[in-house]
Amino acid sequence: KFLLPELEKRMQEWETTPRIGDILQKLAPFLKMYGEYVKGFDNAMELVKNMTERTPQFKSVVEEIQKQKICGSLTLQHHMLEPVQRIPRYEMLLKDYLRKLPPDSPDWNDAKKSLEIISTAASHSNSAIRKMENLKKLLEIYE
Repeated sequence: KFLLPELEKRMQEWETTPRIGDILQKLAPFLKMYGEYVKGFDNAMELVKNMTERTPQFKSVVEEIQKQKICGSLTLQHHMLEPVQRIPRYEMLLKDYLRKLPPDSPDWNDAKKSLEIISTAASHSNSAIRKMENLKKLLEIYE
């Protein structure tokens, strides 16, 4: 509800305001949430798996929800994966945008700054994933 409406509005104004970097910079405070989400992702996936296997009521409710048209025939786990993939997608799209953007464009500096912010968030997310994987391995060895 935050990013898409602003981008749609800007696309309508593209002739007079050909830029998106300023909008993407506003994302910075929200990007920290993704790191926290990624840290807990494996545990959340494992919990959903265990609850689905152990609790028929939970499994039934999840299956009913997944059948709804709004879910697009996707599983709960698939929807849970979306936020993990979002930051790397933003990073790829912004890199592509910058490759095609002339260096003298009024959006160049804002887009470059946005890429730096998003790349840092992607790096933190990847680091969190690696830490969780290492911790998981350590626990397996310990057990």
